[in-house]
Amino acid sequence: MQAGVIELTYRGRICRFDGEPAYGLENPGIIYAALLKGRFYEHAFLDYIRSLQIRGVYVDVGAYIGTHSLFFALMCPSTRVYAFEPRDFVFERLGKNIALNEQGKKIKAHPWGLSDRTGQVSVTLDREQCVLECRRLDDVVQRRVDVIKIDVEGMEPRVIDGATRTLARWRPLIFAEAGKPQEYEALVACMARHRYRPSGRVFNATPTYEFVPERRTSWERYTDLAKTELPWLARRSVRRLARRFPGLVAPVKRLRRTVR
Repeated sequence: MQAGVIELTYRGRICRFDGEPAYGLENPGIIYAALLKGRFYEHAFLDYIRSLQIRGVYVDVGAYIGTHSLFFALMCPSTRVYAFEPRDFVFERLGKNIALNEQGKKIKAHPWGLSDRTGQVSVTLDREQCVLECRRLDDVVQRRVDVIKIDVEGMEPRVIDGATRTLARWRPLIFAEAGKPQEYEALVACMARHRYRPSGRVFNATPTYEFVPERRTSWERYTDLAKTELPWLARRSVRRLARRFPGLVAPVKRLRRTVR
C-alpha cells in the first residue's frame, strides 16, 4: 500500500483513494468514514448497479472525489465514464483518485456541473451559497449513454431537462437523489415529462430513486425524437454559420432581442 493512500478490495479488484479528505483531516465526512472502514460509500447501491451488468457509457453527475465514477470504471462493464464535479478543490481530488487507479483513459472528468442551460448557476452546497459553472448534458456528451447517476443537492430536475435529447434517443437507466418529499414530487413530475417512471427501488441514507423508461409506441418514439433532434440540429447549424460568417452574429442577436 502506498503511503497516504486508502486501498479497497472489491471482488478481487483494488481501488485506491487519496488518504486526505477533500475537506481536510479534521472533517473527514461520511464518504471517507466508509472508505476508512474498507468499503465503498453507498456500497449496496453500487453493488446493485454492478449486478445489472449494463455494458456501455456511465455518467456520474456530482462525482465528488470519484467513489462512484471509479466503481463504474473498475467494477462495472462500462466502456466510458463521464464524471462532473464543479468545485475546484474537489475536482482536484477527483483527478488524483482517477490517476491513482490509472483510469484517465476511461474516465473523462469535467470541472463543471450540469443543468438545463449553459452558464453560471447559484446553488447551496454544504450549507453555503455557491456559484457554479454549468453545461447541458446534451451539449457535452453527444453519444450513446446507458446509465446516469445524479446527486446534485436538489438540482436533479434541471440536470434531467438539460439531457432531453439524450433521454429521448438512448433511454438510459437513471438514478437520482431526492432528499425531501417536495423534491421527490418535482423529480417524478420532471421524469414523467420525459416518459420515465420510478421503478420502486430506493437506495441510500438520502433517498436515491431508480427511474426506468416507459414503453413507447412507435409514434411516441418518433415525436419524442423530433422534439429533441430538430432544435439540436438547428442550434448546431447556427453555431456553424456563426463560425463561418462571424459578422452575422451581432445582427442576429439584435433581431432576437427585437422579436422578444
